Amino acid sequence: MKRLLPAFLLVLALLALAYLLLPRGHTFYGTRLLNPKPVDFALEGPQGPVRLSQFQDKVVLLFFGFTHCPDVCPTTLLALKRAYERLSPQEQERVRVIFISVDPERDSPEVADRYAKNFHPSFLGLSGSPEAIQEVARTFGVYYQKTQYRGPGEYLVDHTATTFVVRGGRLVLLFSPEKVEATDKVVADLRALL
Repeated sequence: MKRLLPAFLLVLALLALAYLLLPRGHTFYGTRLLNPKPVDFALEGPQGPVRLSQFQDKVVLLFFGFTHCPDVCPTTLLALKRAYERLSPQEQERVRVIFISVDPERDSPEVADRYAKNFHPSFLGLSGSPEAIQEVARTFGVYYQKTQYRGPGEYLVDHTATTFVVRGGRLVLLFSPEKVEATDKVVADLRALL
């Protein structure tokens, strides 16, 4: 029995070493949804109607905001730009960043798209009727409401500042405003989804 103990310990040590060297699955930094729900919508882009399902073969990052936003919108879109630019050209072809305006009164599809493209030429800005925006926002659980109203065209919009990640037509991952700032971790999550 004593002669078998060293052999047993050696086998145990080799198994432990093999376990430590095995590749592990990616641990997501963003909030991974255990039951990804199917999502789709149609809104207006600068060239006409755009459906989310047009991007089935891409990882889509959606952010809801407005072009007169003083802080969280530009900060988030800059963070998404940094993450996007860290991807290789081949990876970038498989990722799409979409900005959806929750202020259709001031943000036409052309205005929303121009705003998105100020951050990166490949970003897409969408808008639509107030009813269409409301329906899309409801699909993603996005809250928005005019505040600090000083007159027509002079107001802010409080809104959910989460970045939603869709893959294969399903909502799979969420980045809070704080998490989207961690460029390396966002890039790692995107690569794991690709």
